[in-house]
Amino acid sequence: MRIQTVIALGVLLFFSSQNAFAQELISKSVQDQLSKMQASLEKLQSTVDNQNEVIRSQQTQIVSLENKLDKNIYRLSQAGDREPAAEPRPSKSSPGFFGLSQGFNPDIGVVGVVQGNVSRNNTEDADGNDTIAMKELELNFGSYVDPYSRFDAVLSFNDALEEQNVEIEEAYYTRWGLPLGFTGKAGKFRAKIGKQNLLHLEQLDTVDYPVVIRDFFGEEGLASSGVRLTNQIPNPWDIPLEISGELLRGNNGNSFSGISRRPILDTHLKTFFELSDVMNLELGGTAMFGDENIPRSMIDSTGAEVFVRSTKGGDRYGVHVLGWDATLIRNMSEGRTLKVQSEFYLEDRTKLVVPNSTPWGLYTLIDYRFSPSWSVGIRFDYLDPLEMADKGFRSSAISPYITLWQSEFANFVLQYTHSEPFLPNQRSDDAVYLKANITIGIDKHPVQ
Repeated sequence: MRIQTVIALGVLLFFSSQNAFAQELISKSVQDQLSKMQASLEKLQSTVDNQNEVIRSQQTQIVSLENKLDKNIYRLSQAGDREPAAEPRPSKSSPGFFGLSQGFNPDIGVVGVVQGNVSRNNTEDADGNDTIAMKELELNFGSYVDPYSRFDAVLSFNDALEEQNVEIEEAYYTRWGLPLGFTGKAGKFRAKIGKQNLLHLEQLDTVDYPVVIRDFFGEEGLASSGVRLTNQIPNPWDIPLEISGELLRGNNGNSFSGISRRPILDTHLKTFFELSDVMNLELGGTAMFGDENIPRSMIDSTGAEVFVRSTKGGDRYGVHVLGWDATLIRNMSEGRTLKVQSEFYLEDRTKLVVPNSTPWGLYTLIDYRFSPSWSVGIRFDYLDPLEMADKGFRSSAISPYITLWQSEFANFVLQYTHSEPFLPNQRSDDAVYLKANITIGIDKHPVQ
């Protein structure tokens, strides 16, 4: 009996030990599998994180490439590159219709122009012209409306000395593919006058607009509501020849009446020549016609003679403005570029509104981009102004400048300007300007 008991206990102990050993093997196998699954999950998570980072990087590159493409297209247009005969017609199935990164949202950009200047001139206010201010803040919106048209708008905020103000700098609808190959534009836009008038403040090579532009058309050029038609003129020489015609509201521009009863008529002709593989030349001509609104003599209720201007306009199309522009571009090795640009304007009018019946002016700009980050230039201005009756009194200025191109979205311009006044008894003026142009988002100013 004892022997049987001992054998039974032995058998029980054997099977118990075997069961514990089996459980230990199973537990170890499960732990190994769990460890492998954990390592696989960590590796998969790392792969997903890397892919997300690649996607974010590609999205950033897409936005950057879109901005670079828009800016390069604009620079080529300003350098004299000819425009296509018709705008492309993207479809909703094409990524280009709304932009690769924008989806169904419009292109949105913000441009800030901060300017500081120090001048000898102290005639404008008690502090003179020594100031620093947010010169301009632009909000840009634009998008294709459908495969045939596009809408663009620019709202401008100005930090004036007395009060801040806002204006619609541009807001226009563009429709291409019209009958006979015309492209149409309607709304408010910068008038097609030469080259510099088409540019916004941050797009200028210099800090300010040329003197003749400011005297003839306004401190920041001429922008007006109206309509424009543009087309290419066929010719047997196969020379690119573009003609534009505009009807502009007549209440804008220093040279015209300020009455909008009759529109300003404007036409511009442009051609382009490739002189060599590295050099091109653009030539243009402008002709404008508008009211002068001469003051008329009247007798008031007291019997005194007074001069008043008609609220309905006057001297129908008595102001004639003619202009010529030329832009020469030479592309050199290592990305260096030399640009020489000049514009000349002449007016024909009476002496009944302004003292000068034949004012004229010109500027010449030389800009040398000698590296990706730096450019230098100089602008010469000469003006026989509207307000000077004696043709011997003219104004001139010379403005050397240097620009730091920090990136595609930030650049800084340092400019010195020496100005000679209209009258010989006035002293000359020396001024130093520093302008910073900062862009975020998509700054699209379509080719004009």
